[in-house]
Amino acid sequence: MDDIQSKRMILEFLRKHSLAVIATSDRNGTPEAAAIDFSVRDNVEIVFDTFEHTRKFANISEQSSVALVVGWDDNISVQYEGDAMKVFASDIERYQEAHLKSVPVEREFVEKGAVIFRVNPRWIRYSDFTKEPPEVIEVHF
Repeated sequence: MDDIQSKRMILEFLRKHSLAVIATSDRNGTPEAAAIDFSVRDNVEIVFDTFEHTRKFANISEQSSVALVVGWDDNISVQYEGDAMKVFASDIERYQEAHLKSVPVEREFVEKGAVIFRVNPRWIRYSDFTKEPPEVIEVHF
């Protein structure tokens, strides 16, 4: 399978989910994990929102590298590593509209001031352990 097919398959898988676990670390390297609602853009960029008072917000402000896991049920998952950054003011309407369309439950949080982030992928691994042998696909960006 070539990279384009792999990215398409990963995108389809991610779009079937809206819940992920995100791992961040503070400036001392202390890890933190949290469940988040997310959406995914056509370029496989993950979008999520969080409030400024959360640990993940503080951690991302210090260290932009994050890791996510999506779809741990049914023995199929995506591991995702990338760099998280606040969405620029010039792009906020476009990102917010698409994010809320995909994950409407987040509207309440965005209306209360949650900040929209995007995660640019560096590395993604799709693992399907329902197959024999397991299907494992890695994509580097």
